[in-house]
Order: sequence, then structure tokens, then C-alpha cells
Amino acid sequence: MGKSRFIELMAKSMDGSANKEELDELELFLKQHPGYKKIQQVTDALTGTLNNNDEILPTTINSKLDELWVKIKDSEETETEIFAGNVRPFNWRWIGAAAAVAVLGLFGFLFYSQRANQQLNAAVTKKIDVPFGKMMQVTLSDGTKVKLNAGSHFSYPSVFEAGQREVNLEGEGFFEVTKNPKKPFLVHTAGFTVKVLGTVFNVKAYRDDKTTETTLLKGKVQVELADDPEKKIILSPHEKLTINNPAQIVPNQFAKATVAKIKYEVATLPVVSNDVYAENAWIDHKIMFANNDFEDVARQMERKYNVKIVFADEALKKEQISGVLENESLDTALNFLRQIVPLQSKIDGSTVYLSYKNKK
Repeated sequence: MGKSRFIELMAKSMDGSANKEELDELELFLKQHPGYKKIQQVTDALTGTLNNNDEILPTTINSKLDELWVKIKDSEETETEIFAGNVRPFNWRWIGAAAAVAVLGLFGFLFYSQRANQQLNAAVTKKIDVPFGKMMQVTLSDGTKVKLNAGSHFSYPSVFEAGQREVNLEGEGFFEVTKNPKKPFLVHTAGFTVKVLGTVFNVKAYRDDKTTETTLLKGKVQVELADDPEKKIILSPHEKLTINNPAQIVPNQFAKATVAKIKYEVATLPVVSNDVYAENAWIDHKIMFANNDFEDVARQMERKYNVKIVFADEALKKEQISGVLENESLDTALNFLRQIVPLQSKIDGSTVYLSYKNKK
């Protein structure tokens, strides 16, 4: 069967004049040439064979086809007038329907091309919001594994586009990046971007923390500061970058003027056999702290136990404490802290009030 015969059969199918043999012939042709099935689906939508055709055809295409059917109707009226004058009529209805099939072929091609592009581009960004008291893990399309700490917000494409792998993080994430020299992996935070090819590292970038951190365990990473993009900071294994977030201003006790703290610093971590540090202990449900301000430890406890910690004494926030919290309950953790600091606590719902046992 040629294309002209296909159009003829489609036209007859549309106007209901096709007999059983012709319908069987059309069905056989469509089985042998499935590429033409899309045109039939569009024509079926027009003639009401398919349901929800407003969902199948865009509004602009529907309006154009309405205009086309008006022209076909006019052609049918012309056919009646010519026949009444004893003139052998052209089958205007068949020609109009055949024209409709030809136009539909173009509309169908444009529509399905548009739908394919929409499916590729729409809803490709996925988001994960980790509640306090929880941790989550996700494997990206390239095989990269990401563990997310409590209170983190992470967005990533369902499939990475050619030549790039980019994700966004607010909070804390532990990354095991699949190596691909042709596709650098970028982690964007509010204050900096980490660029890697394939490595293992931890990023801590909570909005309400004093600092943001990048800790490298394996491989090599490059960090670019958001407010100083020309500055490229390269980290080697067991190095940690700490950035003041935001820049902290402290008074100079010897002068009226104020001085800014160092914007960032790179420190070398001691090499340990299991690569477990305070910076990545959270992936094992631990909080490790060594001479840390109590308020910094309390912030980690808020995320781990899903509570709000309120200090009654400002001086208590600055107490330097050291220790490890693992899988203890909140009550057990508070009892442990009482051994370090003369502390008393009160729990009211999801709020924990802390104060000195003997007020200083």
C-alpha cells in the first residue's frame, strides 16, 4: 500500500464510509508500518475515538483543527449544490478529510516532538528535605552515593546532562563520587562550590552555623568561594577547609577599631586507620567533640534529637567540652554532659532548657 492509499483509507475511516475490508486493510497496514500509528491516534482524538483528547492535543492544535473542520463542512455543502445541478461531483468530503490527515501528520509530528522534549526537560530536578532526628541516603544516576545529615536540603537532577554533574546542598552531606574525568562533579552551597573528579569528602554548610567546612578523605578537591571566585583552594587528603560564615567581626581589646577574623583556614587532620573524624562521625550516628563550645555541640544535638535547646546562661554557651555521644537517648546524653559541666536541665515537650547547677 502506498501513502496515497493510506490517506484514502484514513479519510474513509474518519467519515465512516470505510467498509470492513477497507478497515481490515488499514489495520494490516498500521501493523506493518507502526510509525503511521501516531497519525491515526491524532485523528482518532479529533473524531472522538479517544477519551481526554484535550490532554492529548495542545490547545493551539485543537483550535487550528476546529477551523479545518469548518472548512470541510463548507466543502460538504458545496458538494450538495453541484450534485443538484446534475454535474458529476468531486468527492469534496474525501478530499477535505484527506487534507486533514496530511495536516494532522504535521501536527502530530510537532506535538510528539514537543512532548518528547518536555519529558526530557520537565521535572528533572529532585529535592530531598531531611527532617531533624533523621538521616537519608541517595544514589545519583552516575553511581555517586550521598549521605545527608539531619536538617539538610539537597537537590539534584534525576539524570546528569552531558559534560556536567552538579548538585546543591544546604546542610551536611558525605559524598562518595564516582570517578569521571570528563564530567567534573560540583557541589554548590551558599558560600562556596566544591569541584571534584572522583573522591570522598564531607561538606557541612548549615545556614545557622558559625562556619562552613569541607573535609577531604580521598582524592583531591578544588573549592571556589562565592564572594571570591578567583580564589581556588586545593585540598589534599586529610585536609579540612573552614570558612567563617559569615565573616566574624570581633572587638580589639587594645583599640576602638574592630578587626575581622581570618576568612578561611586549611588544617591537616591526623591520619587514622578507619578515617573516622569528628567531621564525619555523624554518618555513624555519633557526635564527637574536642574542646568545642557547648553551643556548637548543642546545635548538633538539636538536629540529632529533633529538639530546641535554650541556654539560660550566656556563659554556659562558651563552656569548652569534649566527649562522644553515640546512640544514647536524649536523657542519657544530658546525664553524660552533667559529668562535664555543672549543669541542670529541664525538658518541656520538644524544648530543652539548660542552666548552671550553681549559677556563676
